[in-house]
Amino acid sequence: MRRIRTLRSQLIGWLAVPLLVLWLISTLVGYDIAKRFVNLAYDRQLLEAALDIGRNIKRVENQIYIDLPDVALQMLQSREYDRLYYLVIGPDNEYISGEPDLPALADPSTDRVRYYEDLYRGREIRAVAVRVPVEAGTGRGAVMIHVAERLTVRGDSARQIMLGMVLPQGLLILAATLAVWYGIGRGLRPLAKLRSEIESRSHRDLSALSAAQAPQELEPLINAMNGLLSRLSAVLAAQRRFIADAAHQLRTPLAGIKTQTELALRNSKSQDLEATLRQLHTATENTTRLVNQLLTLARAEPGEKREHTTQPLDLATLARETTMEWVPRAIGRDIDLGFDAPDTSATIEGNAFLLKEMLNNVLDNALRYTQTGGQVTVRVTPDTSVVRLAVEDTGPGIPAAERERVFERFYRVLETGSEGCGLGLAIVREIAQSHNAEIALDSGPNGVGTIVQISFPRAAV
Repeated sequence: MRRIRTLRSQLIGWLAVPLLVLWLISTLVGYDIAKRFVNLAYDRQLLEAALDIGRNIKRVENQIYIDLPDVALQMLQSREYDRLYYLVIGPDNEYISGEPDLPALADPSTDRVRYYEDLYRGREIRAVAVRVPVEAGTGRGAVMIHVAERLTVRGDSARQIMLGMVLPQGLLILAATLAVWYGIGRGLRPLAKLRSEIESRSHRDLSALSAAQAPQELEPLINAMNGLLSRLSAVLAAQRRFIADAAHQLRTPLAGIKTQTELALRNSKSQDLEATLRQLHTATENTTRLVNQLLTLARAEPGEKREHTTQPLDLATLARETTMEWVPRAIGRDIDLGFDAPDTSATIEGNAFLLKEMLNNVLDNALRYTQTGGQVTVRVTPDTSVVRLAVEDTGPGIPAAERERVFERFYRVLETGSEGCGLGLAIVREIAQSHNAEIALDSGPNGVGTIVQISFPRAAV
């Protein structure tokens, strides 16, 4: 399964990885520098301690000894982890004072100050060796003063310094990452706004997207999308024009065929010829109906210019007048066609021509598929925010699994016992959507028949 990464997470990854690498490098370099400074500071302390001891060298009757105050001795020996160890060796390498087992420099050297590292009592130490003359200018030799301390003290000090440096840097990197995360989110808001605008659009709206408030980086994308919308609108317009022109061109010859067929039926005296003419007449009627529905569909499709602008109208009045036109056909099929609407206003914003075409298609389906002796009822129900138009029949009904597919063009439910072209409900949905209405199919009472319900937004009075 492919992992989906957001643009924000990718940008944060590209930024955070180099920052972490730089942080690691800074930590290593900083630790090395800290160790150097710590060693320098502690070496100076060792040297100062050795020089202090040297200042207290006394010589009495050719006897050299160290006259250290008790306070100085306590300072050297009382500390457990960072205590100092010292050893004083006379001019003839004789022991004078301090720790006898403290490692001393074996090789003689003329250097006055030397630093070295060694092991003492199982621990690594850092020591300084200082050559101090017994009596300056007398040539009576010099004593070697060794002062040492454990290296762990220096490592602990370097780590404490590093923690003081690394933790603020880490917090700074974290704060920078959060700031960049927030900044990227703010920067991507125009893209989210563009996405929201596209998602909220109806499939009928192919107008150009506005680039007025978009950042300069988004303008090429918006221009490319507007170009695509423009080309798509042109293709759909050409398709609608073709359907409309073809329907117009077919209506005239079909009307002529129908007229000639009716005339031949009145003058025909042969039963075989009459049966053939009736089949031709029926086929002509079905073709004429298909052409009319194609023309209506072309008018109702997205982007088509309406013959009439939308205006406030009473849906109950329009539905009543349209239903009355279907009464002769209902009587001819022995179907009880009823109408039910309250006396209250049912005003909506709509196109009267298209709404009438929509209801005609619903009624045509209801009367076509309802058996002889059945019932078809048209209801208009005003509510607080919507006006519902419902057509209920007692026909065979539509299976729940096919209620979504019946809105597809040229799709017909099998075994319904009636002929149809499969465009009626497709036209109904197109017109309903153009009026921002919601359409739903349901079963009638006790699961008998079908209820087509269309909910329109109520117009502000």
